[in-house]
Amino acid sequence: MHSRYISFSILLALPWLAPAQQFEGYSRAKKVQIGAQAAAEAATDPTEIFPTSDVDLNIPEGSMEQPDAIGVIIGISSYSHPDVPRVDYARRDALLMKDYLIKSMGFKEENIILAVDREATKATFNRIFEGQLANYIKPGLSDVFVYYSGHGAPDLENASAYFVAHDTDPNYAAQTGYSLDRFYRELDALEAKSVTVVLDACFSGASDAGMLIQQASPIFISVENPAANLSNGVVLTSSSGEQISSWYREVGHGLFTYYFLKGIRGEADRDHDQQITSTELFGYLMENVPYLARRKFNREQTPQLMGAELDRVLVQY
Repeated sequence: MHSRYISFSILLALPWLAPAQQFEGYSRAKKVQIGAQAAAEAATDPTEIFPTSDVDLNIPEGSMEQPDAIGVIIGISSYSHPDVPRVDYARRDALLMKDYLIKSMGFKEENIILAVDREATKATFNRIFEGQLANYIKPGLSDVFVYYSGHGAPDLENASAYFVAHDTDPNYAAQTGYSLDRFYRELDALEAKSVTVVLDACFSGASDAGMLIQQASPIFISVENPAANLSNGVVLTSSSGEQISSWYREVGHGLFTYYFLKGIRGEADRDHDQQITSTELFGYLMENVPYLARRKFNREQTPQLMGAELDRVLVQY
């Protein structure tokens, strides 16, 4: 859980890792389109129709006011490279996470940097984390919250992990992706009051919809965990090592994001003090995500909690 190392595996593309199928068995009355952006793109993308879940409705109003807090939300469902499979719920999860930041966690909408799908290019990652975010924060006053949902990939040459941007070629992750190590170094260099990172992604090269790196022989890669370098923050990730971050099709969300939001809504407040810390939330995630991944998909998925400040208050009611 607190390891400084992440292990990545590149596996042979196998027929049982076939592209995910569309939802079936839901009445049209139970399907919703989340957000204006999702609705606009759904006209040309029929996969952007989802069942309604409990986390989509009646988002609770928090008591925290964070006028100086800055949010970065990135969700990538569709990719320009033909070898990269969709992440069916990433854009939807990103748009919903924005709503929770505003309504439950007290962020101002104008303080949230949002990039979804074709907006989230490699150049966008460079702009946000190497300039824009530093310009948005007030030194010593701004808490920073970063959420990412999408693909991650390893590079076979330098044994490092990369975010797969909308225009990334996963076969050239080091040249066209955004380095996870650089991501944490840039965050650590900020003069922010605190940094919270939530990643619903795996960096193994595999995904719930298939392999990212084609024609790869089985190989095992160990890399230093760059999250350990974040001196003033906390990091919650959806999975460990070579694991796959699962999709929860019945609710139309990533499995990790679904339980993250349920926890934020109050399910993680086990001591009933009307506030939820990262440690409480992690405990709730560990009770639900590994169990559902085993029960529904016969796979291991173990969230991680890392960083120097592991008991930060995330939301109050």
